[in-house]
Amino acid sequence: MEHTTDRPRAQLENLKRPFISKKVIACHRCHAKKIKCSGTQPCQSCSQAEKGTKCSYPQRTRTVKVPQSFIDGLYEEISLLKKRKPSQDGHSPDPTPDAPQSPESRLSRLEEREQEATPPVPNEADLQIDPGTCAEPDPRANVQSDMNDSPWFDNSNIFRTPILNSETADTVFATRFRQILSDPHAPKPSHLLRLDYANDKVLMALVQSTVSWPSHSRARFLVEAALKYISRCHYIVPHDVSREGLAQVLLSPAAASPALCCKFWALFALGELYVTRAAATQGYPGMSYFCQASKMLCYLDERPDMETIETLLLLSIYSLALNRRYSAYVLSGTAMRSAITMGLHFNIPEPQLSDMSIQGHRQRLFWTAYMFDRMWAAQLGHPVAIQDEEIEVDMPDSQIAGSLFDDDSDCEYHSASIQLARLLTGVVQSIYSFRTQRQGKQLSSRVQQALQDLLAWVDQLPARLQVDHTSGAVNDLKTVSLYLSFYQCVILATRPVLLHILRIQVTGSSSATSELPTSASALSEACIRCARHSAQLLTQSWIDGLFVTFDCFFTHYLFSSLTILAISSILEGQDNQSDRDSFEEASRLLAELKGAGNVVAQEYCHHVEVIGAALTAHAKRTMLSESLDVLTNGAPSTSQLAPMLSRGSYLWTDSSLEQLLSQPALDMQFLEDAVRDSWSPVCYGPDFGNVG
Repeated sequence: MEHTTDRPRAQLENLKRPFISKKVIACHRCHAKKIKCSGTQPCQSCSQAEKGTKCSYPQRTRTVKVPQSFIDGLYEEISLLKKRKPSQDGHSPDPTPDAPQSPESRLSRLEEREQEATPPVPNEADLQIDPGTCAEPDPRANVQSDMNDSPWFDNSNIFRTPILNSETADTVFATRFRQILSDPHAPKPSHLLRLDYANDKVLMALVQSTVSWPSHSRARFLVEAALKYISRCHYIVPHDVSREGLAQVLLSPAAASPALCCKFWALFALGELYVTRAAATQGYPGMSYFCQASKMLCYLDERPDMETIETLLLLSIYSLALNRRYSAYVLSGTAMRSAITMGLHFNIPEPQLSDMSIQGHRQRLFWTAYMFDRMWAAQLGHPVAIQDEEIEVDMPDSQIAGSLFDDDSDCEYHSASIQLARLLTGVVQSIYSFRTQRQGKQLSSRVQQALQDLLAWVDQLPARLQVDHTSGAVNDLKTVSLYLSFYQCVILATRPVLLHILRIQVTGSSSATSELPTSASALSEACIRCARHSAQLLTQSWIDGLFVTFDCFFTHYLFSSLTILAISSILEGQDNQSDRDSFEEASRLLAELKGAGNVVAQEYCHHVEVIGAALTAHAKRTMLSESLDVLTNGAPSTSQLAPMLSRGSYLWTDSSLEQLLSQPALDMQFLEDAVRDSWSPVCYGPDFGNVG
């Protein structure tokens, strides 16, 4: 292969011929005066005018034509240099006379020419151990042909820093899906930039404007709507205390503290967001109130109080509705650090605080900040603000809460939500963390442990929090929200396996299909079934009127489930057509949310459009391939994944995966290939100003 490495260099030497300028370029002074320039340094005109030191010429960039074979040779050299990097091989390559003198510097210069915004998914040929002896990749082999040991940077925009796109994001997973489904002879699809969100210019314009306080009746209406919307799934502010505080503010606005007024501005924003069915032609529901609250919160108190933490959490929810995920993550992290500053992560002794209702509020406010910090961080693949071993405060207790919760079921729901948020962080850190992959921990054991923890969580749920999946059943909103979060955790843990199986089917690798273990099919089927259950709950919530137009959480779950259903629709199986219908129906619901003005749905709809186009193009290529097989072999080729999926069709119930997960050594070596060889753990996309 050495002659392949030298071919681009040899061609480059042939291209380096003396460049003879056909036209004299005038210096800046002669060009401005429109006089003839001699082209020397300095020119005759500048010398005669005694301006020789200021004689300068414009820099011109010339275009050089190169043959296609030279570019192909460069890509081959890049691939060889990546495989020969000392950090991957564990030792320095043997020096050869024909080897480049500085592979690292050569590689850095060559990689600057790549234009892909995300790391490409390698094809099956890239995963071969020995092209001369192995015709197809072994799914059990621990191959690291294209494993990157450093984050992916894209320097296409040198004026702004690149933006990190984590593999935990659903939009990045949708990009990976399209890359596998794309034409192998065409360039890989790049990640779509996030354009649909309230940018800084719009918010700054509203911050500088004056917004009047709503009327008494309107203020009460918005606060009641906000309290109802928040209490659907979370606990932030006590209802009675908020109503009393609003009455005091309305009675004497001048005597109200800035922190209290700031909190009510945030409540007004969420209340208007909840009651609005469609966005107006100009503005977004509650955005003006949100900007007023942000303006009043422009500085951080040296000693934060409970109202400051409550306001930060309220603004964090509204930021998600604006599709400002980074801002929401920063706000929730600031709320958590403010809670740590106040010592909310410790139990305060009763002699120092005898009021049990305040004790309960401190506990629940901390755990809400804990859940927000972990949920927002999981969406972005970012670290959390506090580790579990540093937390000593008790879990929510109905005996301490007093009037904060209506009954014991609310306390049980919040305790289950806290435990699930902890498991969500464990899934992200164990499966998607770059550090765990560098430490050499087996991915199979990490996935097995994550699923065992999730299964144990389901077993411990009380009967009142169990969801009923029968057709037409009416479930409590808290139960629906709890199970939607649970299904998302399972999808995050198992969708790399599903993507790996899809890659095997698309590439048509017969030996890899035949050696695919049953555990792979079981895990992929668990992912698909969770997506089906999630789509079913969301559809029923839409029918029951529980799906709020601008709810960012349900919109996120809808897009995550429809992406899995899109993959399932092209896998060989009995329910692929049903999954395709569910995908189309979920896409229609997402389009309705987009039409109503939901900016989160607007971003997701762009991905759904390109996913639909990729599915159509893949179907055409599949039909053409089957037609060629009929002409060649006389019968269409059938995939061997269909019987494999049918054998691994485990139902996702409380005992569905117990037999699989109880195995002492789960056979999931294939999963090492699914994550290691399919993509780099992180990728950086270009930052185009307010795009990201």
